[in-house]
Amino acid sequence: MAADGKAMDALSQALKLEQDGYAFYHRALERVQDATCREMLISLAEDEKVHEAMIARQMQALREEGGFVVVPGAVPGDADLSARLFPPDPARASKKVGSLSTELEVIQMALEIEVDSYDYYRQASEASDDPEGRLVFRWLAEAEQTHFNLLMSNYEAINQRATWA
Repeated sequence: MAADGKAMDALSQALKLEQDGYAFYHRALERVQDATCREMLISLAEDEKVHEAMIARQMQALREEGGFVVVPGAVPGDADLSARLFPPDPARASKKVGSLSTELEVIQMALEIEVDSYDYYRQASEASDDPEGRLVFRWLAEAEQTHFNLLMSNYEAINQRATWA
């Protein structure tokens, strides 16, 4: 993926994913009552805004400088980007939870969003011909993987103990 239309298209799609993620977390706040869940959703929404700003900066760099810019503090992690993330089975979980079902439904939807974003960034990283572009998309994939892990920890805690992690 060179600093051409392909790279700009990939970043445009990434920007939309982050905006959609932010909108989802913001709307989800209306559905949940649990304070811990609300704090987690607010934190995830704030992360999506950080990602959105970073992507917008990359788009600006492509337009004005012809290439990606170094992401401050971004160091390639050791995450295995060839690995897929799998959300839980919603039918089995909702039978177990009861009063936390609204929160659990929100987490299930959030897990799906994070999986889609992770998959997109993982593929964009692999497709990029630019080392900085690969790093940008890898950083985004790892951020989404972190979100997935947080959500999954809480999902499993609710499912097993009917409480938050």
